[in-house]
Amino acid sequence: MESPFNPTSEPSVTAPSQELFPAVNPVILGITFDQPAGAFRFEWTRSDSNKVIALGFLSPDAQRILLCSVLNWQFESFEPGGTAATDFCGAAPSSVHALLRRIRQQFLLGADDPRIGLLTDTDLGMAKAGKWLPIKLPPKIELWKWLGRHVVEFARLVESTRGPENLAHFLESGERPPPAPAGFAQKLMGLLVGEIVRGPRAQPGPVRGAAPARAPLNLRVTLNVSTQTAEFMWSERVGRVIIACGTVRCSGPDRLSWELDETGRMEQELSATDQNSIRTMLNRWLVRFGANAGTFTAFYMKRQPGSVEPLYVQETPFASDASVVVWLESALITLGEQGASPSSPLQREIDRLDYDLGADAERQHRRLVRKEEKRAEEAARRQANIARLAEERRRHDERAAVAARTVSAAKNPPVPAAPRPRPAAPLPPVPVTIKLPPLVFQDTAFPLADLRDFELRGRAAVWWVSNQSDDLLCLPNCRIQRLEYQVRTALRVLGPLRGRALLSDEVGLGKTVEAGLVLKELLTRGMVKRYLVLTLPSLVDQWAEELNDKFGLTTATTNESRARDATVQFWRESPGIVASLHTLKQPAHLAVARELHWDLLIVDEAHYLRNRDSLAWQAVNVLPRQFLLLLTATPVQNSLEELYNLVTLLMPGQLPTPREFRARFLDPKRPRQPREPEELRRLLGQVMIRNTRANAGVDLPPRHAETVLFTPDEKEGAFWQQWETEFRACLVKLSASQASLWGRLLLRAAGSSPAAWRSALKKFPEAAAARTWHEHAPLSGSWQKKCTAIIPLARGEGGVVLFTEFLETQAALAEFLRGAGVPTFVINGATPAPERQPLTEQFRREGGALILTHSGTEGRNLQFCHCLANFDLPWNPMQIEQRIGRLHRLGQKQPVRIYNFVQAGTLQEHLLEILQDKLNLFELVVGETGLVLGERFSGDEFEEEIFRRWRESEGRVAEALAGLGAELAAARDQYGEVKQLDETLFAQNYESL
Repeated sequence: MESPFNPTSEPSVTAPSQELFPAVNPVILGITFDQPAGAFRFEWTRSDSNKVIALGFLSPDAQRILLCSVLNWQFESFEPGGTAATDFCGAAPSSVHALLRRIRQQFLLGADDPRIGLLTDTDLGMAKAGKWLPIKLPPKIELWKWLGRHVVEFARLVESTRGPENLAHFLESGERPPPAPAGFAQKLMGLLVGEIVRGPRAQPGPVRGAAPARAPLNLRVTLNVSTQTAEFMWSERVGRVIIACGTVRCSGPDRLSWELDETGRMEQELSATDQNSIRTMLNRWLVRFGANAGTFTAFYMKRQPGSVEPLYVQETPFASDASVVVWLESALITLGEQGASPSSPLQREIDRLDYDLGADAERQHRRLVRKEEKRAEEAARRQANIARLAEERRRHDERAAVAARTVSAAKNPPVPAAPRPRPAAPLPPVPVTIKLPPLVFQDTAFPLADLRDFELRGRAAVWWVSNQSDDLLCLPNCRIQRLEYQVRTALRVLGPLRGRALLSDEVGLGKTVEAGLVLKELLTRGMVKRYLVLTLPSLVDQWAEELNDKFGLTTATTNESRARDATVQFWRESPGIVASLHTLKQPAHLAVARELHWDLLIVDEAHYLRNRDSLAWQAVNVLPRQFLLLLTATPVQNSLEELYNLVTLLMPGQLPTPREFRARFLDPKRPRQPREPEELRRLLGQVMIRNTRANAGVDLPPRHAETVLFTPDEKEGAFWQQWETEFRACLVKLSASQASLWGRLLLRAAGSSPAAWRSALKKFPEAAAARTWHEHAPLSGSWQKKCTAIIPLARGEGGVVLFTEFLETQAALAEFLRGAGVPTFVINGATPAPERQPLTEQFRREGGALILTHSGTEGRNLQFCHCLANFDLPWNPMQIEQRIGRLHRLGQKQPVRIYNFVQAGTLQEHLLEILQDKLNLFELVVGETGLVLGERFSGDEFEEEIFRRWRESEGRVAEALAGLGAELAAARDQYGEVKQLDETLFAQNYESL
């Protein structure tokens, strides 16, 4: 096969290259912007024969099997023994550059740079139809970076023309999506080729607000009405090289997210939707890159009726730089208003496309009526089920009573009169002879001629042991309380279920321990070498701690810095990884993880995979694995289709096709109630285990929470009110990220101790205000009251465990208690690991006070103590639940008392009120808090929401947090309904045997 490149128009391989590599025929790479093919074409040729040895095409992914796939790479080698391969990338610059690095490493290239050119099917400037035109790169621009920018631009063009709602429909129905429209890729490549060959235009005047040293840049802004986003793209006027890309999107009510990508360096910030905030953020971008009427173009992207391709409508030209800035500011304010009002963006889009709302309103009305009818039917059905169960129980009791009387009568029949015994005749003598069998020696000692026979017999012994499933070999090496139902669960997973199971125990029964037992047993038997645990970001460190403490397994986590700095080495060199599910979804991490084979994959909180169209479900689905465990206490939340998606991910083919499953088991009027419950139970029983507290025999003692409120004197109370007002004013001068960081830190420190608050003030950016606050703060009164209340608790039976967030508070509190004669023990992140357990045992023997920070709680099981005090209150409910779980766990014999120390009139008091009254945090079983909060407040979003409401409250904190309390109460009620549904569907026949 000969190369289509013209050898006369391209430089040949130089002699020095042949001298440096005399034994290797150098390979030359040719790259073509192929407009007729709608792709980037890569050809590798031998320099000595001009023969093509490999061919690759980078084109749009027409089918888009994965949502994150935008470009598809097809490669074929024509060398003897050559193979074909496929790959993909997303629209993100990091994903594109990662794919280009893999393409660049296909062959060892010669000394010459790759030949690069373009091919069109029409005459376009210097480019003639059907003629390959060489491309001259701009000066001082590295080729692969230049190529990467164009591939990124092409990928974003492909991404902008997608129809995700149609794709979601085909993924849900199981049908194959239709091919892309004819000429789809050719049109996009034509746009890219046109930008490359277009001649330079006249340079406009200086850009308003831009740096003087930089030439004016082209700015293209695209407003996407359906997704509520605004995309900025700055590029050079000559060469069309992309300098920076920015995206502004509505990330929540009254909040905009600003993302800027400048040559691979990402910047992210948040802002409010008011005019001043938008103007501040917009000026930062325009000062760096500029914008004027001569280089500015704006487009509206709309959907076309009857077509998946969007319609681009260009804004009219602008007369001056001022009108450009005013137009941008007005557009972003409108974008923010759309995010604040959920109905306005849909209304504007429908009005713009001249849609008729009458049919939609009627359908919505019918949908609401059907929902009300379903609720009434479900309530009536529940009442009927309760009555039916009561009647069946009564009949069962009657039958049991009749059966008991029948058995008693059978065991004690009337005794008839016994006849007179006759005298027995004497027995004749019987000869007895005992003969022992001859002893035969059995040779059980096999002679071993060499080490090969010894190794072979050793491997046979290990193979025999690894296939025994009647006992767990790892138990002597596990530091756990051996509970029968957990051991039975692990044996059933290893035996009948063959290492693939849906563990759906009720909250608090230890699904983590059951998964750890399966993992430890498979490692002991040599059946697992590489494993991956996926969980929520807030639970990554907790999983790593549990595996290390209970099973002696050291794992790497995605919270480590090397997971970000050296992604490829992190995934490939770590045999055991605990990763965040959100991190895995990122294209750069997923591209590496999917290339590895995982012997065991564990997914915690698997209900986040209930949607088959989600990135999380698809990311887990593409990971190669042998064994798979899915952990969730709520496998069904809205519809049985969610359970279908989990089982399909676990064991494809266990359930029928989606269409057959809906027709056979799903009732459209009652999506949570199966049509054939017995058959569905039989199918699920082959993959699912659900233990309940009733069959497990677990009954923890109750716990009681009490608020200890301190009222400051008049002078101190006035200081805190004035400080909050001045503090809000100082935060306005900081950037959004700095304001969030310092706002949360100082507010939490103020609720902890004077020492923590003064220590945090030392590095506050507004140094003058910090010095004034430090000098005039009267804080000794409340501190003395707060510490004095600890003494009676510490001198009580078993002592008290104190939790705090700050080291300064821990040190000051320990000094006060020791001065009062209270035995005090301190454990934090700086305490050496060998010293932590002896300190815990000493506290257990002597009582007093054990003061812990978040780092100091790792590996501490304190069920021997039943008194807990939150000396300061974290803003994350999950951290409070983890504190309680150290004491209220299996092995606790007494009711647990929880004391929360807060100061009256502060943010901590209002926060505690909504956590206790609206969320019922101190009444939930340990583990249920995350299920109640769900995806709405995962990670740091709950803390950010509290800070945002405090900042906007203008002193009325209680009113600002009232709305958050209502959301928590609604989330708690919704979780109650889901819990009741799961208990109804999975009430029996799923527990471990």
